[in-house]
Amino acid sequence: MADRNAPGAIEVLKVPDYEAMVIGAHPDDADFAAAGTSALWARQGKKVVWVIMTDGTEGTEVPGMIDSELMVIREQEQRLACEVLGVQAVEFLRFRDGHLVNNEETRKAVVRLIRKYRPRIVITHDPTQHIFAPDPDEEPDETAYLNHPDHRATGNIVLDAIFPAAVNPHAYRELLVEGFLPYQVHELYLFNSEHDNTYIDISETIELKARGLQCHVSQFGPQANLLEGVKRWAAETAREAQQKKGLQMQYAEGFRRIKLYIPGKEKGGQQPASEAQQQQATH
Repeated sequence: MADRNAPGAIEVLKVPDYEAMVIGAHPDDADFAAAGTSALWARQGKKVVWVIMTDGTEGTEVPGMIDSELMVIREQEQRLACEVLGVQAVEFLRFRDGHLVNNEETRKAVVRLIRKYRPRIVITHDPTQHIFAPDPDEEPDETAYLNHPDHRATGNIVLDAIFPAAVNPHAYRELLVEGFLPYQVHELYLFNSEHDNTYIDISETIELKARGLQCHVSQFGPQANLLEGVKRWAAETAREAQQKKGLQMQYAEGFRRIKLYIPGKEKGGQQPASEAQQQQATH
């Protein structure tokens, strides 16, 4: 760790502005994974921002669809979904769908937004999850799911942006000129993970989650009714929460929660009561 008291050193900001930043690879990724949680926290008066990494232009079965037109459609659908959920802001980074890579350009774009919004929690894809595959002997009628490379790339980009770049004043120094000072994210939530340890009760926002997903007409069609499917998936997660944590929920979203920073503990101090109360209320 570099000397924080060196002449000319810039202090890393640690007081959040937004409660959460949800970063998905494509339009509708965040809707599936964290819409219920986002809507719940928005109802509680907490500020939530969503970030979409790609332009979504491979999200069609029509080869002749013009990319620029599809991008506009998918972004409008995402904005409508965010309005339904109460998400206060949404950012579109517009990297090429299907070709997302972890490089200087993508990392810097995420660092800029983390420093801009200063979220307490960042929610994104679990980059370690390559394959979701049931045992074919135990579930012979089920097929595997190969995690999209953009999902894995997004997770890796976000993790590398959070540390070390977002907290390092020497990284992307041009962002300092733009007014984006280094910032320490407090917690990381990974979705679509096989290592969930945190469950959010979304029973009161389950219908909002379905309504948000139905805004993505280009993906599901104008007559889609996703409520029953959304309820079924969330009920399965709630059963997992009961089995693993003894929690009683009707509908839930699950995450792998990783704590990165606890206010007041840098020098072995105790966590302030206000922060402990905030975490208890959140979880």
